[in-house]
Order: sequence, then structure tokens, then C-alpha cells
Amino acid sequence: MKLFSTVSLALAALPYVRGDQEFPDSYPYPQPLIVNTTTGTYQGYLDVNTTDVNLHKWYGMHFAATTAGANRWRPPQPYAVPTGVQNATAMGAACMQGIYNAGNGTQNQSEDCLFMNVVAPVGAQGLPVYVYSFGGGFDSNAASDPKIDGSWLASRDIVFVSYNYRLALWAFPASPEIAEAGETQNLAVLDTRAAVEWTFANIAQFGGDPTKITFGGNALTQTGAEMTLYYLGAYWQDPLIRGAVMQSSDTSQPMWPLGQQLNIMAENFSCPTGAGQLDCLRQVDPFDLQKVLIATGAQFQPVIDNITVFSDPVRLQIIGQTAKVPLLIGNNKNEGQTIVNGEPTSYTNETAYIRSNNLNMPMANVDVVLGYYPSPSEEYPSIINATSAMWRDVHMICLSSNLALWRTQLLKLPVWRYEFALVADNLNSEGASIGTFHGEDIQFVMGTLYTIADQAPYIPATPFEWNVSDYMVTAWTNFIKDPELGPRIPGWNQYDPSDPSTLALLGVSETGALVGNATAIDATCAYWNQILPLFPRTYPECGTWTCED
Repeated sequence: MKLFSTVSLALAALPYVRGDQEFPDSYPYPQPLIVNTTTGTYQGYLDVNTTDVNLHKWYGMHFAATTAGANRWRPPQPYAVPTGVQNATAMGAACMQGIYNAGNGTQNQSEDCLFMNVVAPVGAQGLPVYVYSFGGGFDSNAASDPKIDGSWLASRDIVFVSYNYRLALWAFPASPEIAEAGETQNLAVLDTRAAVEWTFANIAQFGGDPTKITFGGNALTQTGAEMTLYYLGAYWQDPLIRGAVMQSSDTSQPMWPLGQQLNIMAENFSCPTGAGQLDCLRQVDPFDLQKVLIATGAQFQPVIDNITVFSDPVRLQIIGQTAKVPLLIGNNKNEGQTIVNGEPTSYTNETAYIRSNNLNMPMANVDVVLGYYPSPSEEYPSIINATSAMWRDVHMICLSSNLALWRTQLLKLPVWRYEFALVADNLNSEGASIGTFHGEDIQFVMGTLYTIADQAPYIPATPFEWNVSDYMVTAWTNFIKDPELGPRIPGWNQYDPSDPSTLALLGVSETGALVGNATAIDATCAYWNQILPLFPRTYPECGTWTCED
């Protein structure tokens, strides 16, 4: 890996050739860059600058048709393959966002957004494949986010694949019409399946082995990891993958009453609130929909329909309704800190926070929870330390603990579990006070710490941090190369729930994993596991857990 490298990507469109036509002498690898796929013929480009390994890259390849017009709120449709060679040297548009400009490559938004990106070492043949799902709260972001550039993973002898999926209103309409038809509301999950199927069908043309696909996602507001969890449950009978990665997955979230949020949109465009609502809204320009979505604060998140998203993912492990593949799973030490920051009660009133929509656990016993998270105390000196720990434990830590427990003990599957605990005050605008925050691990795993220097007021990563990133890139790519054998870095052993020391502690040493303590990390799960099977619930009509008191 290049430390402190300057990224220089030649994204200009490249000429293509057929027959006896020759490439310029300065372009040494012409033919492997023209690839035939089920969605057409694409030409990528050669990148000799990003890493020490020369890479072939194909960006912006369709895996499905536009989702606009008649295709809005329908499963991904076949792409009409054009004649000739398509340019694949620049990222395609991001899907429509729940905010105007989410940054990170989302400035160009469109409903024609179901694109694939592939990065492979020059000369790749039969390499393991990582299909990567970005995070962003199911509301924003895209595969074009520079933080999740897969170049450094690909440079370790794998083929890296990323893709876009629909978001917010365009992905999860929570429509009575769809429910009455007995169809899934979670179009983003269908997009994901289509992307994995495209990879399985085409990746050999890029130097990957379709029998060696690992699927996973990152922690940026949980959703890449949640998508992995959804995928394991929805496509367990024919997963097309042999390994899975979940970085900071969240539990399922409460839902709004069916149709309630969509009716907000419909009323602004004089569309009916009953039959014909979707067809009426399909006529509305997507950016007009976006304006109303943002102005009204309407919310659209995954819908528990027990088709693609299930209410109790832990139970799926117990009954065996999950893909039987090895799992790499873990969390950051202070996951909840940035999540609770936007909730005023998280700073001032523990009791009010426990009943808030931020924690989203209204059936929790306030007195019992306060007993687990007393503040002020040595462990929780301020209220926000306590409230952020509540959120972390019930939403993330206990899910990881439960998945790891049942997959190892009941399904007899290999699991590698970790805690990332590097506190880096140079990686965020709030310094060390927020600890190892949610999403901090992304750039370490991707090898993209160089992007920190591009985001003032942050300062560049330190040599210690680069060394941590180096072994994390190694661990993740080792898992992708052989999920049965796992990360294979010093100190990281296969997880055994009966041995708390098998949880790997990452980011504290610059040379490898240290021994963690699963017993301490999972200490409150005995209580939260009584509550979690009761969730998620549907919000009351008034919209908060307390407004009907």
C-alpha cells in the first residue's frame, strides 16, 4: 500500500477498437479492457497511479434499467443493451437522495442509477471477489464515495465490485398498493440481489471467480452491514456467495403506519391516497418529489414485510433461515456517540432519552436501564456517555453477539468477531471526545486514509494509523480470499462464544490484533435480549412513543 500517496486517476474516455484497428503505443493493455457482459460491451481504463499494483477499472456499467417513470417502485428491470462499446471510465450517477447533496460523489443524482463498478489487478484470473454495499442510512450516499474506493483491496489480489441501490422514497415506499399485491416494499434489497446476480454471471470476464464471491458492507449509518443481514435472510436458499462481512450492523427499525408517509407526498401533488396513488406519483419529476420529501421531513426506511426484511433477524439464525456462510462481524468501541448527538435528551435526561425516538425502545424498563447505565459514574461520567452506550449496546453490540453466538453454536459456521478501538482525534472535527466513532473504521478497512487530508479541519493520518490500516486491509482481503480460514493476521482467532478472549481487539496495536473481552462488551445483552424480540414496532399515528401518554 502506498502511504500518503497522491491519487491521480485517468478518467478520460478512452478509444476502443475492433478487428485489426490498433491501440496507441502508449496504451499497453488494450484488449483486457474491452469486456462483454450480459448488459453489453464495456471499455474500462488502466490506472497505474493509485496503488503500487496496476489496476484495470470499469466504472458505471448498467446492471439494470432506469428506475424512472413506469419502473419507479418496481423491481429492477432488464437493461436494453445498446450496440457497440460503452464507455466505462467514470462513475455513473448516484441514485436519488433523501437530501439535496449528500457529497461524496452524490452531486449527480438520477433515477437511472443502477450501476456496477469493478476493479481488478492487471492480469487477474480466477481471483476471489468482494461485492461491497455502501452505507448511508438508506437515505444517501453512493458507490462513488471516495472513502470506499476499492483500489487498495483489489491491489491485494482480489476483484472488488461496488454498486448503487435505490434510497429513501424511491427504495421503500411503504405503499398499501404494494402490500395488497403481496410484494416486497424493499426495492433496494431487490437491487442488491440483481447486482449480485450480475456479478455471478459476468465477473469471470473481469478476472474473478463467480464461485468465490463474498458480500459485505460498511458502517456508515449501519446500512451496508444491514443490507448484508437482509441479503443473508432473503436469499438464504441460493445466496450465490460464500462469505459475508458486517461492519457495525444495526437492528431493524420501527416503521411508520403503512401509507402514512407516502400520503404526505401524494397530498402535495394532488394524487389520491388510495388506488392509483403510485401511478399518479410516477408522473412526478424526481427532483420535485425530492423537494417535497425534504421540506416535509417524510421518512422512508426498510419495511418489515417478511419477504426481504424480517422482524427478528436473530430468530432467522435459530431456525436456519440464513445463508450458511462464514461471517466476519464487529463493531467500533463508541458506536453510539455520533448517533445520539442529534437528540437533545441524550445530553440532559437519561429517562427522557430512553423513551425517545432516537433509542426507539419504548418497551424498555426505564429503572432497569438506568441501573445498567448510571450517570455520573466512573464508566459514564456524563449523561451522553450513558445514552450513547445504551444505543450502541441495544442496536449493535447485542446483534453482533447474538449472530455470532447462534451461527457458531447452532449452525456450526466459522465467525470472526472484532472490536475496533482506535481513538484518533485527527479523523473527525470533534477530536478524541467521541472516541472510536461510528464509521471510523471505513477508511482503515478500505485503505483510503489519504482522504482525511482532503477534509479540513482534519489532519493527515499518522504512520501508526497507516500501519493499522495496512493490517486491516490484509485481514479483510484474507477473509475474502478464503472465508473458511478467516483474517489470518497476528492475534485474530476464530470466535468461540465460550472463550471471550477470541474477540479480536483492533486498532490498539499497530502490528495486529490484541485479545479482546467479549464478556465485558456483551455485559448488558442479557437484559436487552429480553427486549429485542419485541421490536421493531410501528410508530403511533402521532409519530412519537410519548405523544399518547
